[in-house]
Amino acid sequence: MQRKIRLGFHVSMQGSVANAAQEALSNGYGTFQMFVTNPRSWAIGEINGNDSLMFKELVRKSHAMPFAHASYLCNPSSPKDDIHRKTISSLKGNMENCARLGIRYLVIHIGSHLGAGHVAALRNSAETISHVIDTTSGVELLLENSAGYTNSFGSDFKEIAKIMDEIGREKVGVCLDTCHAYAYGYDIATAAGTAALMDEIEQAVGMRSVKLVHLNDSKYQLGSHLDRHWHIGKGHIGRQGFIDFFRNMRLKTDCFVMETPEDEYGDRESDMRAALSIIEETRLGRV
Repeated sequence: MQRKIRLGFHVSMQGSVANAAQEALSNGYGTFQMFVTNPRSWAIGEINGNDSLMFKELVRKSHAMPFAHASYLCNPSSPKDDIHRKTISSLKGNMENCARLGIRYLVIHIGSHLGAGHVAALRNSAETISHVIDTTSGVELLLENSAGYTNSFGSDFKEIAKIMDEIGREKVGVCLDTCHAYAYGYDIATAAGTAALMDEIEQAVGMRSVKLVHLNDSKYQLGSHLDRHWHIGKGHIGRQGFIDFFRNMRLKTDCFVMETPEDEYGDRESDMRAALSIIEETRLGRV
């Protein structure tokens, strides 16, 4: 099967949001992801009009599809009132900045219930996300699967489906992270494991709900519950695992963003080469 694939990375907005779009344009990325405010602060940085106009023009020139990722501090599943209020305020601010930049999708972590349990996590996350959606328009939230760390919620797609049912299926989308899926226990290093994951996604949330894939290898073994992204083909999913993943993938999205580290083991250039080689081997096209 021939398919067009948009490849890119999570890029930096340091200095100006326009720098993120410039990096995508300079490197020929078909898609990219960025923060639209400081990811480690509750405060929402303002985006000035000139930066916004420059960002939009660079995106237009690059033809790249931009995505944003919400601040790390956000925790929709938290049972704590102060975190609940801060998460709502932060998500609204992130969405408003996305709207200023013309970014359609904002990826969010569903978070941790902090020991309150999954029933409480479902109630709290659905309430938080619903409130944000109902009071902020123009940007769609994408729920990202987690690696299954202690007290996390939304590690499997049946849990994500429950949140979507509470919120309204048409109101939110999904982001699939390959490292998180593998760390949780989906054996996408094998063709059978990828097929099983695709079956679950199709039955639980629907293929068209997945708007973005975070294409990351895993530094640690299957079911480790450790969120440690690694270089494409060099981790426990491995090159053959990603070949099998693309060959057995039934998702409708064409956007694949890598969030891999830059260190002595690899960088963006080497990870892009690895991803392109894998896609070429699976006879997929590239945008």
